Amino acid sequence: MPVWDEKHLRLGVEAAGIALWAWNVDSDRLTMDDVGHDLWALAKGRTVTFEDLSANIHPADRDRVRAAFSATRGIVGPYEIDFRILIQDTVRWISAR
Repeated sequence: MPVWDEKHLRLGVEAAGIALWAWNVDSDRLTMDDVGHDLWALAKGRTVTFEDLSANIHPADRDRVRAAFSATRGIVGPYEIDFRILIQDTVRWISAR
């Protein structure tokens, strides 16, 4: 079985254009890479909360996404949700896992 080092994983993530972030639900703090900050149009190096992200979620998706993210406390194992965000006048699709 191959062993993946961080350098090779990072190259794969960058080549795929994937943004990485993790949400600590207890502290409501998100950690994200530079691609994530760019995707969400957030300043790099600042503390990010779920409410910061919610402000950019498409209004038609916002309630559904908030409910799904709130439910993550009770989820054991993987989850998945697709939704839109609005950055200025541009709609972007997010697939969170």
